[in-house]
Amino acid sequence: MTTQERFARRRKKLEEKLTRLDLQEARTLQREQAHDEQIARDLAGVPGHFAHGLNFYKLFWVFFLCCFLGVVIETVFCWIASGRLSQRTGLVWGPFNLIYGIGAVLLTVCLHPFIGKSDRWIFIGGSIIGGAFEYFCSWLQETVLGTVSWDYTGYPFNLNGRINLLYCLFWGALALVWVKEVFPRLNGFIERRVSKTYGVVISWVLIAFMLANSLVSGAAVLRQSQRYEGVPATHAWQQVLDDRFPDSRLAKIYPSMVRVEE
Repeated sequence: MTTQERFARRRKKLEEKLTRLDLQEARTLQREQAHDEQIARDLAGVPGHFAHGLNFYKLFWVFFLCCFLGVVIETVFCWIASGRLSQRTGLVWGPFNLIYGIGAVLLTVCLHPFIGKSDRWIFIGGSIIGGAFEYFCSWLQETVLGTVSWDYTGYPFNLNGRINLLYCLFWGALALVWVKEVFPRLNGFIERRVSKTYGVVISWVLIAFMLANSLVSGAAVLRQSQRYEGVPATHAWQQVLDDRFPDSRLAKIYPSMVRVEE
């Protein structure tokens, strides 16, 4: 084979490689463009829908769906990490946890204006908001119920064992994924899949359920604290809670919750 032939073969291979790279780049750009267009459509939603924009109904549906999705994601994560299934719910009826729902609403309301801004500001804002929210939840639970469900005392850069730097950074990363990817898709899902005709009625049925679920859950844990302190069941509601939610059942619902010893 002559030098000219070898040169021609090498040139042909290089041209084929460049062609493949050009095709790959074109496909990548096409996917990114389609992704951006889909995100834009999801954010725009459906004008005229009862939950269009960031109104009360939209925020409730974000809250409700994230109460459920948060439990599913945490359950799967813990199962992968530990190899066993464990209860991760926060309410006595159904796979719901208020912390995920309220956290999602907070991130949505506070960070929605930053959707088109730099990722850096979303990350920083999410870290601060998530850390403050987690600290407040821990303080409120310990103050009102005398129990805690997490303790970061052994972690570096923790604040009173309620939060730590690592988990604040996790909140920042979560906020970035939420604002850029999850919320736009959830927004589109709500406005395209939740019935425009019956959505308001369905919303209020779910609102009533979540309120009742939250009140009963809080009362059950409060009554458990009373039992621990030796308070007898002198009222009908106390007796009902003792019968329906004894310590053995609450231990299954809230396996991570421990009492703070004074």
